[in-house]
Amino acid sequence: MTVLERYMIRGESPPLPRSPTRRRQRFADEGWMGGWVGPSLSTARWRWGVATAASSRRSPLDEAVRPSATPLPNPCYHPTVTELKRFLGYIRPYLKQMIAAAVMMAIAGALMSLVVATLNPLVNEVLLAKQPEVEQDRSPDKPDELLDRILNRLPVDEVKSWIRQRPMAKVPVLLISIFLIRGVLLFFGDYLTRKTGSAVIRDLRADLHDSLIYQAPSFYRRHQTGEVLSRLLNDMNLIKLMSTMVLADFFRVAAMAPAMLILVLIYDWKLTLFALIVLPVMGYPVVRLGRRLRKAATRSQQQTAVAANQLKESVTGVKIIQAFSMEQISTDRFRNTLAGLFKVDLQASRAAAASGPIIEVVGAIAGGVLFYYAGRGIASGSIDPGNFIVVLGGLAFLFMSARRLNQINVQVQQAMSAAGRVFAMMDWPREVVERPDATVLATDPQEILFDDVVYTYPDSDEPALKGIQLKIRRGEMVALVGPSGGGKTTMANLMLRFADPTNGQVTMDGHDLRDLTLSSVRRHIGLVTQETTLFDDTVSCNIAAGRRDADPALVRRAAVAAQADGFVSALPQGYDTMLGEDGARLSMGQRQRLTIARAFFKDPPFLVLDEATSALDAESEDHVQKAMNVLLEGRGSLVIAHRLATIREADRIVVLEGGRIVEEGSHRVLLEKNGLYAHLHELQFRE
Repeated sequence: MTVLERYMIRGESPPLPRSPTRRRQRFADEGWMGGWVGPSLSTARWRWGVATAASSRRSPLDEAVRPSATPLPNPCYHPTVTELKRFLGYIRPYLKQMIAAAVMMAIAGALMSLVVATLNPLVNEVLLAKQPEVEQDRSPDKPDELLDRILNRLPVDEVKSWIRQRPMAKVPVLLISIFLIRGVLLFFGDYLTRKTGSAVIRDLRADLHDSLIYQAPSFYRRHQTGEVLSRLLNDMNLIKLMSTMVLADFFRVAAMAPAMLILVLIYDWKLTLFALIVLPVMGYPVVRLGRRLRKAATRSQQQTAVAANQLKESVTGVKIIQAFSMEQISTDRFRNTLAGLFKVDLQASRAAAASGPIIEVVGAIAGGVLFYYAGRGIASGSIDPGNFIVVLGGLAFLFMSARRLNQINVQVQQAMSAAGRVFAMMDWPREVVERPDATVLATDPQEILFDDVVYTYPDSDEPALKGIQLKIRRGEMVALVGPSGGGKTTMANLMLRFADPTNGQVTMDGHDLRDLTLSSVRRHIGLVTQETTLFDDTVSCNIAAGRRDADPALVRRAAVAAQADGFVSALPQGYDTMLGEDGARLSMGQRQRLTIARAFFKDPPFLVLDEATSALDAESEDHVQKAMNVLLEGRGSLVIAHRLATIREADRIVVLEGGRIVEEGSHRVLLEKNGLYAHLHELQFRE
């Protein structure tokens, strides 16, 4: 269980994010890499989804939202804030080590030019040493070549003398020395680059998770689980590839290319300029194909999210699939999705595969012409053979660098497409936003009031609640019943402030919930839902909502009250037993009793019980009902129930239909009215 999950369960605000996030906040406040003003904001300036210095003391997670109720399709595509700028904002806290890595990788890449330069003495002083032309070329009147100038600058005279006396050893010594230095630089440069990239991905994943954990339930109705997981895993892996290996290659190749260009210009500038005419021809298709590849990569990642969600449904729903003989249907559905993904991947593959051959063909044509021109120059004596080999080797590395830069461009386009999707989800507006001047309700509340509440879901035109007027007092048990879709769960969501009313207000001791901090609202309300949510942690931590320092006596008391102590004590390690994913070690009834124990441990003045006893057998339900009657004394509770037997003792029963309160009263009074409640009661208890 993560720290954020524990705070969310307890209804408390988390502590400020770790220092890298604070550093990013400071860089945003200073305006590094620019900022943007959202279309729906006139007074607030937003950078990278965090607030400016005016609210820098508040958690960035509370401010990473635009107040606009209408979500933008992709907020990070603002003219002044591209995905690359936002990504660079995550690199900024690690700028020093990234600069060190870039310098080392750049030097390592540039050293390859000296390796190519060794081809000159290798040809002229080793391979062609006996030819008179070469001896003539090495006359005292000819300037020293590049490597000789470097050797002359060596501080140790004995080393220089030893190398001059052994011309055959010059090339091996130079090669060993260069590659030794280059190897050390590559190791530390690559390590620092990967370290920085991994830290950036860690921060990016954490910020995305922090953003997701504060989203309202309506967000998860719009976004499938597979889509969310695809952002956290698949898209992040593409960004991680770019921020580690691709970035390291970029530093190395970006330095090697100009170094090679300078080298070949030094040795034969005419020959080099002749060969470089083809570079603009190579650049045009690379740019065009890069645009096509980015669009194809976006479609591919979207289709991957669909496939991930279908795979999740197949795995979690395998019992239903097998019980209803849906194996073939599920298989065909997933295969059709994979076929669509395959088609999109082919489009991306064609764009990626075409760029390499285009560069090679253009390079081959240029190389053929170059060989013809150089061959005639060597035959006439106007071109030195060693210089030609250096130029040829340098141009080969130059063209390989161009091809690698093209591959880097392909990977960057894919990563930036993924980053756009990640930032779009990170920037998704939160339906529930804590006001800057929100206050803390210090004392335990005595009543909660729904005052003429109307609520319409964002993706619906029909209100789910219409003019709800209801007061829940402390010490009072209020039950909500009625047909499905009547608005019972919606009222519970508004009470916990998982959503805000469209019209009207929900108040706690006269304070509008929107004027109170989220933590103070949820601290006073416990929740047990019909969906059992347990975490892969110990029984004790699940009951104590992640508090490892909780008093074991209090944990056990809550378990006893929920009729859970018996089976928990029988587990191998008792309250220290790990439950597995979603409490896989327990039966459904046992899981439900642990969620009830968690609410009892919190000991809030108000409780929301959404079909809390639906998964219990008759005997356990009877025990739990008796325990709840004791524990609910002095607490206000909103109980949602379809099984009317569980709420007969409620102080008031509120009947909802079509988003309106149609009946209200005790069990006996409602039966005497012979209305909807009496009809539902007759249906359930008909003999």
